Parts: sequence; structure tokens; C-alpha cells
Amino acid sequence: MSDYREIKELIEQYDSICIYRHIRADYDAYGSQLGLKALINDNYPDKKVYALGTDDLDNPYLLEPLDEADEETVRKSLAVIVDTSNLARVELDSWKLCADSIRIDHHPFVEQICNHEIIDTDASSCAQIVTELAMDAGWHISVKAADYLYAGISTDTLKMTIEKVNARAFRVVARLAEAGINFDTLNRRIYDSEIRIYKAETAARNKIVFDGNFAYLLLTAKDLQEMDLEEEEARDMVNIMQNIRGVDKYATIIEDKNGLEYNISLRSHGIVINTIARKYGGGGHPSASGIGHLKPELVPDVLRDMREKE
Repeated sequence: MSDYREIKELIEQYDSICIYRHIRADYDAYGSQLGLKALINDNYPDKKVYALGTDDLDNPYLLEPLDEADEETVRKSLAVIVDTSNLARVELDSWKLCADSIRIDHHPFVEQICNHEIIDTDASSCAQIVTELAMDAGWHISVKAADYLYAGISTDTLKMTIEKVNARAFRVVARLAEAGINFDTLNRRIYDSEIRIYKAETAARNKIVFDGNFAYLLLTAKDLQEMDLEEEEARDMVNIMQNIRGVDKYATIIEDKNGLEYNISLRSHGIVINTIARKYGGGGHPSASGIGHLKPELVPDVLRDMREKE
């Protein structure tokens, strides 16, 4: 494992830096990626920094467009991969061409990816680790960087409500607040939804199935069409079950548009469920995991395992 000083020194050695993150990126992935880009741009204005990826989170109110870098640039760059637990989840393969590589992550360790790695499973989010890197390095933190990093921390901690939120996490948020975040404006940019999404959530609540302390929401391709929802938007519906008294485990099961497979999000309050995700080819945190590309015949097995998990 590397330390913050080594990461800072590596960043200072390279004139160009390419920052990568995981597929189907969430706010922590984007916040860490774009926050780190802003930090490097602010503190090393002569460096070229590229935030690379192929998909985007649909929030023009907060996120900026991603960059492009040609092969010549990539080959002479330092690769930094954020918020990614294993090799298969890195968004692009071009990072393998880079001159050196760093990974910054908070997921349970699965395998080594890069030459230098900071893996801190006690951190609430990857954005927290990136902020601590900035604090340790003595870097200036601009409002832009702070906005991105706070977005990653707030969403990955479900608005500072999960078990890993502690004094350390609040110290990091306090440092970001010192940068001049307008929390009312920023939180609205992160959490406000369109009327279309609000109506879809209302309809989805009527489809939730309750089974003891387990709840789940299954949405078919037909449901998504009727609700005017994209698959990525439907996956976020898992959060509507977060604060139901008596429900300790919950899941969304989303059918793809072709009806050939399902993508599943698993959540819990204090119950380890990433073992279930790994059993079916997925992974993630102990209390927040996912399974992608699951065959329909295996969905009942996942539901059974979640129902029986204590």
C-alpha cells in the first residue's frame, strides 16, 4: 500500500495525468474523478489533466463533460484510477498504456490493479480519501473541487447516515465547507429530481414487495416504458426503501430493455450482503452491492438468499 506522500510525489513527476473510474459511474466515482482533476489543475496549473470515460451521469447542473486523450498523450501520462474495486470494472482499458499507475479506492480489496495503491476500507467514500490526500499535501481546495468531492461523500454515505460516517468523515466535510460550498444550492443540484422521476418513484412504491425484514422492487422492461424511465434511473429506486421501519434488507431488480437479463442493487442496514453479490458475479460494499447481467432464472435465488440472510 502506498501513502499520501508517495501519491503526491508521483503526481508531481508527470506533466500529464489521466484519471479513470468504474463503469456505470455514480457520484462518488465522478466526484472523485472530477474533484481530483480540479485539485491538480488548481495546484499544478502547468499540468494537463484528463478525466476519461465513455458514459456520463445525467446531471448538467453539476457535472462537466469528460475529456478525450490520444494514445500518444496516454502513453506519457500517469494513470489514476478512482473508486474501482477490481480490474473488470475499470471503464476504459487505455490506462494500461500509461507510464505508471495509481489506484485510490475504499471498496474491500479484491485484487491489485495498479503499481501504487491506496485502499482504505474504513473511509466512507473514495471522495473522502481524495480530500484527505489534498489535506495531507497542503493543496488549495477550490469551491469547484469541494463541490465535486462533497457530492461523492454525501451520496455514498446516503447523506451522512451510514455506519462509516464518523468524526473523521465530518472533519473532511468541514474542510470542504471551508472552501466555500453553498450547501443549499449544491444539495439541490445533487438531489432535486424532475417531476417525471418523482411520478415514477410514486408509482414504484406501489410495486414494492414486503417479506419480513426484506423488501424488494422488481421493474420489468414494460414497467420502465410505462414509467418513462431509463435503466440507470430505475436502479436509483433502491433508495426509496432506505427508511422503512422494520426493513433491514432491500433490493431493486431491473429488467433490461431486451428482457434477457436483470441488474440488481442490494442494500442493507448492518447485514453483510456483498457475499450474496459475489456469489452471482457481482460485488461491492458489505451493505451496498450490485449484480449485473443476471439471467432471469437466477432472480428467485437472489431473492431467497436475501430473504434468508441474517
